[in-house]
Amino acid sequence: MNLVATRWWSMLFMPSCLLLAGIAVGFAWCLWSWRRGKTPRQAWPAVALVIDSTLLLYLASTPLAARWAAWTLERENPPVAVERLPVADAIVVLGGGMYATERPDGSAHLYVRHVGDRFDTAIAAYRAGRAPVMVFGGGGTGVPGTPTEGEWNRQRAVERGVPESAALAAGRALYTQDESQLVAERLRERGAQSIIVCSSAVHLPRAAEHYRRLGFTVTPLPADFATRGAAEGWSWALLIPRGMALAQVDGVAKEWLGRLASG
Repeated sequence: MNLVATRWWSMLFMPSCLLLAGIAVGFAWCLWSWRRGKTPRQAWPAVALVIDSTLLLYLASTPLAARWAAWTLERENPPVAVERLPVADAIVVLGGGMYATERPDGSAHLYVRHVGDRFDTAIAAYRAGRAPVMVFGGGGTGVPGTPTEGEWNRQRAVERGVPESAALAAGRALYTQDESQLVAERLRERGAQSIIVCSSAVHLPRAAEHYRRLGFTVTPLPADFATRGAAEGWSWALLIPRGMALAQVDGVAKEWLGRLASG
């Protein structure tokens, strides 16, 4: 798993980094105040910064916060049965599910992780007759000798019965914006105007907007949900901090920052 974002500096604006910075600055401020002979009352802003940052970091690390954060985006595109989707000119499958590990002999083992649900959901939509063409986006794995995700998923789709003429791969992309532009080139080659965009439910609002701005009529097809909808319930275990929960909060923050940055 690649833990370093492509735009590494974006990690500096994530809740985890900002709150850790708040704790560090607060401690440094407390030390400075102590050396300057200030009383605890005079140093209360520094103490408050440490306490507030610590409490917020705890809250951001709970499954309860992670669930709420994901819901703020997933509520925009609730689950939908593929049979109820309108017929479109093409189905666009966004990348993000391909991973690779290098074997001792130098060969690569390719596999999918949780966001591989995008592929399965899109295949189901194709089999339901929702569009005659599929276009696969994505980037690379960072492991030498591996194909782009679009090329790999195209081959996987063919193996599942999609005709080669109906499965297209876009070029290698680093960002969602680049991916949309490369996918748009393939869509225009086929004269597609209306598309079904399949991606993770958290990522879909931002991704779909890129295609709308490129002039396409977009029907969102969400996959890989981070919440369980109406099945969600309360448990005290939701208040036990977990690293995965903080990572999810950071991921949602990235989506919101991306939406704000793109206007």
